[in-house]
Amino acid sequence: CERLATEAKVLPTRPMPVPRAWWDETLPAAAESAIDTLPHVRYHAVVVDEGQDFEARWFDLLARLLVDPDDIFWVFHDPGQTLIRADVVASLGFERLELFENHRNPGSIAELAARFYHGGEEPLATRTTERRYTVISAEPGAATIEALRKALHRLIEEERVAPFRIAVLSGGSAGASEVWRHRRFGNACLENAALYDDGSSRGLAPEDVPDEPDEVLFETIRRFKGMEREVVVLVELPTDGDRLDELLYVGLTRATTELVVIAPPELVRRLR
Repeated sequence: CERLATEAKVLPTRPMPVPRAWWDETLPAAAESAIDTLPHVRYHAVVVDEGQDFEARWFDLLARLLVDPDDIFWVFHDPGQTLIRADVVASLGFERLELFENHRNPGSIAELAARFYHGGEEPLATRTTERRYTVISAEPGAATIEALRKALHRLIEEERVAPFRIAVLSGGSAGASEVWRHRRFGNACLENAALYDDGSSRGLAPEDVPDEPDEVLFETIRRFKGMEREVVVLVELPTDGDRLDELLYVGLTRATTELVVIAPPELVRRLR
């Protein structure tokens, strides 16, 4: 939509940092003008990913990009990952096909994550493996910092996991993260080319962040949604909130091999 609006010369300059109003108001309004201005730009198929993040208005706009109303319009969505807004896909009246098999996570991690899932059919773990996750109780602040230092030492020095195979994901914002401000944990260093030292964004999408072979990736759970790492360490998890289960489900399901959860004691009781 940004490309079409730019071609139609109806898109203002993107501000930095990008505010929520850019996605909710400015861009859809520009896309609507572009669709009217460029009637030759139409498609026989539109496929939407992460559909649970879209407002209803976006689906109306994208449907207008079809050559024929009966052309292909598919929306992939997961109600269990509604971190941004309520999922409206079920109200669109589309034919529903349920994809409930979990092929990403080892069975034990998939079963742990399923406790926090709210959506259609309960996810079915297809990878049968031994227990591949560890839950560590640590109070916020210094105790969490020390627990993370020990976890990264075990992974990198004892288990010989390459740093670039590890992601440390915070349950809060990067700007408020003590873990990000600390950065160095023994011989392990956290890095993210998309973030300034104060945690503010450089405007680089998570999927465009280059890997640093000798450093561990730091990200937030919200920004890492849709992505994965072999080893994931979750830190700075909240103990309450309207979308806590969804946040936990997204964070837990990012690991393809091993998961470490460092959480406050009151949350650990739900995870063990």
